[in-house]
Amino acid sequence: MTKLHKTSINIFLILLIIAGCSRENTSLYDRYSGWIHTNREDTLEEKIDALILDIQNRGKATDKALTDLLDLSRLATEMRDADRAFEAGLRAQSMAEVLYGPKSEKTIRVYIQLADHAMTLFEPRLADNYLNKAMTAAAMVHPDNHELLAVIYGHYGDVYAAFRKNEDAEALYFKAIAMEELSDSNSIFIAEMETRLGILKESLHQFELAEKFYQKALARENLQRGTFSPQSASLYNNLASVCFMTSRPNVAIEHLNKALTIWKSHKGSYIRQAEIHSNMAEIYRALNDLDSAEKHYKVIIRLMKKIPEQTDLYPALLKNLSQYYLQIDEPEKSRKMEDEARRIERLLRNKHLENVSALENKFRRIPGMELTWEKR
Repeated sequence: MTKLHKTSINIFLILLIIAGCSRENTSLYDRYSGWIHTNREDTLEEKIDALILDIQNRGKATDKALTDLLDLSRLATEMRDADRAFEAGLRAQSMAEVLYGPKSEKTIRVYIQLADHAMTLFEPRLADNYLNKAMTAAAMVHPDNHELLAVIYGHYGDVYAAFRKNEDAEALYFKAIAMEELSDSNSIFIAEMETRLGILKESLHQFELAEKFYQKALARENLQRGTFSPQSASLYNNLASVCFMTSRPNVAIEHLNKALTIWKSHKGSYIRQAEIHSNMAEIYRALNDLDSAEKHYKVIIRLMKKIPEQTDLYPALLKNLSQYYLQIDEPEKSRKMEDEARRIERLLRNKHLENVSALENKFRRIPGMELTWEKR
């Protein structure tokens, strides 16, 4: 064997080692998130089960195992698989309590993350339970940790908004801002709370106040994260909504164009781009400018080929297309789109009911984590 061959083999072995180390250092979420809503999702379900079992069989509480469990919980959450999300989540909760104790800030952060997963799964009752655990521990042991308390208050605000306790939600968002300002008056978290206040005000048709909150949040986002952040794009979309609702369609379109420019700079943002094009098309359709609307609907149809069906936006896009085809006197296409939208909505509704049932059964067996249907 020549020296050249030996060198080549050594380099190849080194590259393999580096690749192996790189894979080990990659989080489970980053490694598998691309499988969500693809034909690999069934395989991912099996992978999650196998990884949870592997962690269980190792039987050792470590920071790495805890991080992996939280990643698995997040993956399952984004798949809308409540059973797996909280199978991993409950193990993460127990492991955090063993590693750090139930009153440690690290454990509290786990409670908050699991509350966030619960909200993503449309289960504010479960989020409320986790936040109660977080707040009890924080108030007892970390009363001067204003940033931590701010995060808990902000999540409580989301729960109360979900329960349509709007005045309470508003008060909690303001309390979160006040707490955060004690910690860092320039914190980007304040922009997140201002955005939530805008959404809350818009839901109450208080459009002028909503616009003010969105503008404040946007200014802070642009200053802290830069003008091309996803958060800024979302805020331009929100501003377009209130401008359209207050009879300023041209301003709304300007905001949407800014949002679209940002999303186009982010790889894989097909869902967001489709949302913006749909909003533009709806504005042009309301203005009876069907030629402009058609241009956007054509883009939407192309983008929908890259978007998983079982996402919340997909049936909404179909319904907008249905209305467009009805307006241009193509009733057969309109009916087809409407029927497809209803089919996907049924699938999403059934998945939600499965999640509710799975969570009811899972948490009924855990003292202190029982879910009830009581209204707040």
